[in-house]
Amino acid sequence: MSRPPTPADHVLVAGWALMGKERGGYTDYVVLRSNEAYFSRSAYQSILHRYSPGTPPPAQRPNLPGALPWVTVSYAPRGRDGADTMFGIAERTWSDEVDASGRRVARTLLLCVPFSALAAAPVSYLGLHAALSGPEIRRATTADDPRDTEDAGGGGGDGDGGNERDGLPVAVSRLDPAGIGDYLARGGERLFLLAAETAALVLAGRVAILGAPTPGPDEPPAQARLRFLDAVAALLPYGHRARLTASTWAVSGAAHRIRLAFTDRPRPGDLVMRWRDPHEQPAELLGPPADYYNLLLRLRDQLAGSPADLVAHLARYRSGRRRVGPPEHAYFCLFQLTGSGVADAMGDLIARRLNPRRVWPGTESTEPAVREAAWEQAVEDAAGLVRAARDNIPSPATASPGRTPPGGTAAGSTGARTFDDELRARVAQVPVPGDSLVLELMRLAILDDVQTDNARPPHARSRHVDRGAAESTRRWLSWLEGAPELAERTHLFRGVLEGSPAPDVVAALDGQDRYLLSLSQLARLVGTSRALVGLLLPWLWRVGPTLSPRHQREWAAEIRAFRFESAGEAADHDLLLLMMGEAPGGPLRHRIHQMETDYVTALGARFADLVREQGVDRRVDRVLSTLARSVGDPDADWPKDPAKADLMLQALEPFVRQVRAGTDARRRPPGLTALTDAVRRYLRDNPRARRRPAGRRWLEVWLPTG
Repeated sequence: MSRPPTPADHVLVAGWALMGKERGGYTDYVVLRSNEAYFSRSAYQSILHRYSPGTPPPAQRPNLPGALPWVTVSYAPRGRDGADTMFGIAERTWSDEVDASGRRVARTLLLCVPFSALAAAPVSYLGLHAALSGPEIRRATTADDPRDTEDAGGGGGDGDGGNERDGLPVAVSRLDPAGIGDYLARGGERLFLLAAETAALVLAGRVAILGAPTPGPDEPPAQARLRFLDAVAALLPYGHRARLTASTWAVSGAAHRIRLAFTDRPRPGDLVMRWRDPHEQPAELLGPPADYYNLLLRLRDQLAGSPADLVAHLARYRSGRRRVGPPEHAYFCLFQLTGSGVADAMGDLIARRLNPRRVWPGTESTEPAVREAAWEQAVEDAAGLVRAARDNIPSPATASPGRTPPGGTAAGSTGARTFDDELRARVAQVPVPGDSLVLELMRLAILDDVQTDNARPPHARSRHVDRGAAESTRRWLSWLEGAPELAERTHLFRGVLEGSPAPDVVAALDGQDRYLLSLSQLARLVGTSRALVGLLLPWLWRVGPTLSPRHQREWAAEIRAFRFESAGEAADHDLLLLMMGEAPGGPLRHRIHQMETDYVTALGARFADLVREQGVDRRVDRVLSTLARSVGDPDADWPKDPAKADLMLQALEPFVRQVRAGTDARRRPPGLTALTDAVRRYLRDNPRARRRPAGRRWLEVWLPTG
């Protein structure tokens, strides 16, 4: 088979900036020159500082692993919504100049291009790096040398490439999959496994590479490292480069924002790739990154061991990603190469993800909360895979014209509907208890809509009936209802959307409170929450105090969003929050100010019901403790009006009265002491309150003397 021709150069319209110090000056590092095609000089300076790998070692120590030059790739959002991303590469080198203190001055040259331009003709890191030393950028940065200007900021002149607002045309070599494939093949199995491991780790978080490749003859260390970083990026969909930051070196002690870098030691939270003889399954790879790593190896072998074909396939996915992770999009791009088809490959992976032996690999941890959290994360990951498939089933936006992705079909064709059918069938076949996968797809869709609603201005958020809300929820519900076996599992969501929640909704989701929470959020979005809240409140009173702390916090946020139409309902909601260890839905001083005696009476009566039904148990103690923290908070501010302050003291009396009546002095809960202490401090500092009726009663009846 003949080798494909090397892609021709592509002319890109670039922005550039040169950072350094004024020769012999006292200033710190600043951008001395730049064009302003895409950013102002100050913006370039912010970008270079944001992605600085740190302070280099002294120039007289050139043999250190971290010696200059350093090459760093980065990005910068452009435009009001940040959708247009600039892709940049910077090289930091030593100049032959010194500052006023005699210290050697480093120069950093940045070249950046719109990532959208790379959708038509992708380029490599090495190609962009070569452009940094090309004739175009050399002429631009040396014309009207900033050292000859009187302006400390390096004011521009009229020479080529001065402060022109037009971009600088530069010729950049296009990405050459065959060249990257040859590089990986020459390094043998070891190099491919290291690159695959690093690519998989990048999907999970920050990666520190310890050790480095051996440079070739006459090859600088930075060039050898950049070549490896290029190969790592080539094993990810090309669009991930839009937000992937990487560097041939980063100082471990620096607070840099670089996701992938060679370094001397990892920072806290870094994932580590050690330059070594790789193992079949690296220890750092767990969960989704391990899946991606194994899939890379499987497809490389399936393609007769040719990394070039794998690189060429991934290079077709050029749509810029808003972030590097999560990895679902990357999986989908690889699934296009599987011989079994995307839906089958997706189904197999989802089944493996939800295998209990994988979710709970050992029996050493039997904590129910730990097991529950692990299962929830596994289901969320599996649902993310299905969502990625639905988002990406149209052929890649920049794939070759007329070409259909392997294993997939073009958007808008009959085949696209066939893929939907296949994917729905696989979702229906995944053996998970309680329809978790379908419920999770709906939960994530509702969460999308909640986040969209929260992003609106406060006056525009869903406060009343809005039949046009929940667009994402409606879309996913319609998709799931396309399969009869899935439609049966989604009727609860349809009922809430239509304003008629099923009477058995709580029983149907018994033990799955996160999906009841989603239904409540959905009802609130579309203005149908009144009927559903009536079904949820009895369940919340019974189950709320037993939920995990994380779920209690999530439900507390939802309860605070419940609308109430009477003082009694407000008291119900507030006492429910107190039972869950959360502050009332509004400061008590506001409740007292707005609803006065009605709220005071309702709160006392509801607490009396709780003590009568439950006795003085842990939840009652939690109510007292949380209430004490709320009224004892210096920022809580009791009402300034003495009459309203007296009402607040009246509101707190039933809590003491009921607990004292229900227990003897030796068995009273700690929360009672905390509450009485909070009131004592308030009365001590407010003599006017002590003279009011409720204040006198507290001092005479409820507070110990002495």
